[in-house]
Amino acid sequence: MYQFSCLEGNMENLPRTLLLVDDEVIIAIAQAQLLKKEGYNVLQAYNGQEAIDIVRTGNHAIDLILMDIDLGAGMDGTDAALDILKDHD
Repeated sequence: MYQFSCLEGNMENLPRTLLLVDDEVIIAIAQAQLLKKEGYNVLQAYNGQEAIDIVRTGNHAIDLILMDIDLGAGMDGTDAALDILKDHD
């Protein structure tokens, strides 16, 4: 199983916000629970377009995106990442 640890020494000790993108719901939920337990804020998307939409709304300051490459039918993770990188660093 994966093990995560909270980033130490961040400027204001604020929790980091992660966007977790995975089309396998059970895996995504399990990963999100582990990350939340380590103190991260976790947003979830289940396909590439949903990830793009979450980033583009600008409602959240996302520090890191963890994205599966194979997102099933439709847009894959690589294409979603390229689309996100057009407007966001």
